[in-house]
Amino acid sequence: MTSQTLTQTIIPKLSLEGIDENGENTPEWKKNLRTKGWTIVPSVLSEEKSAHYADNCYEWLEGWGLGYNRHDPSTRKTANLPLHSRGGLYNRYGIAHEQFVWDLKSEPALVEKFAQIWGTDELVVSYDGLNLSIPDASRAPTDPIFKPWPHVDQSPYRVHLQCVQGIMNLLPNGPQDGGLTVLEGSNALYTQLWQHFDHKKGEKGWNTLEYEHLDEEMSQWLERQGCKWVKVCCNPGDLLLWDSRTVHYGSVPSSTNDRFAAYVCYKPASFVPEKARNERIAAFEAKNGTAHDPAIVRLTQRLPPEDHPCYAEAVTRPIQEVVLSKRGRQLAGLEEY
Repeated sequence: MTSQTLTQTIIPKLSLEGIDENGENTPEWKKNLRTKGWTIVPSVLSEEKSAHYADNCYEWLEGWGLGYNRHDPSTRKTANLPLHSRGGLYNRYGIAHEQFVWDLKSEPALVEKFAQIWGTDELVVSYDGLNLSIPDASRAPTDPIFKPWPHVDQSPYRVHLQCVQGIMNLLPNGPQDGGLTVLEGSNALYTQLWQHFDHKKGEKGWNTLEYEHLDEEMSQWLERQGCKWVKVCCNPGDLLLWDSRTVHYGSVPSSTNDRFAAYVCYKPASFVPEKARNERIAAFEAKNGTAHDPAIVRLTQRLPPEDHPCYAEAVTRPIQEVVLSKRGRQLAGLEEY
C-alpha cells in the first residue's frame, strides 16, 4: 500500500499548530507535547480515584482463579496470571469492556484534557487495554523481556500527526518501576527517519498497520540528531501523553513494585470515517479490543488462539455487560453527538 492510498482512507490531517509555546495562557504540558513529543499532565485523577481503579485491576487479576493473590507474595508469579505480553500487557479477554475500564475512560477530568488538545469535547475513545505488570522475581536480568523494543504506533507512510496517545497512571512509578520510555524529539524527525532508512523497508514496504519497529541503527541515528531517551516517572493520577510519531516503548519493572496503567486515546468524533464507526460498534458488541487510534480500527480479538494456555478460561469467563451513561455511549461511538 502506498502513501497515497493510505491518505485516501485517512481522517483529516491533525495538527498541534494551535499550541503557542510562548503563550501565557498555554499550560506547560501542552507546550511540551508539541516541542518534546511527550508530556505529563499531573494529578488528572485524585490519589483516591487512582487507588480505586488500581484495586479494580487487582480484583480482575485475582478473578481468574489462577492462584494470584495480591496479599500473598509467594503468588507473584507469571504462572499465576493470565497469559499476557511484554511483562504485563493485557488487551484480550474483553478487558477493554470491563465496567471499571469504561468508568475510568469516562472520567470527566481525563476526557477534558483531550478536549483541550483537539478543541472539541465531541470525542471517541479507543477500546484499548491495560498494563498490569506484576514483577516476577524468578526472571533473570538477562531475560529478553527487559530488552527495549522501540517502535511507533503509526505507519511510516503517515508522516503528519496521527493521534495523541495516552497512559493513565494508577500506581507510583519511579525509575526502576517500569513504564513509558520515550525518545524525546523523535517526532520532529519522523519524515527524515523513514526517508533516511528507505532501503530498509523491504519488498512489501513499510508496515501499513499503524506500527513500525525501529532497529538499533535507526535509534542511534535519531540519538545522533539530538534525540534523547527519557524514562518517564509519574505519580498516581498523572496522565502521560505523546505524539504517535514519538519513538517509545514500555519498560518492564526491574524493581519489586507493580505497575498499573490504562491506555487511553481520544480523537474528535468527526474524524472517524463511517466505515470505522461501524467497525467500532461491531467490536463493542463482540467485546473485542482495538489498537490505540480510535479512528483506524485494528482489532484485537477477545479470545486468544485455541492453543493459548488461557483459551478455555477465556471462553467460559463471563462477559460483563457494561452500563454506560449517555456521555459514555458517545465516547464509545455507540451514540452520536
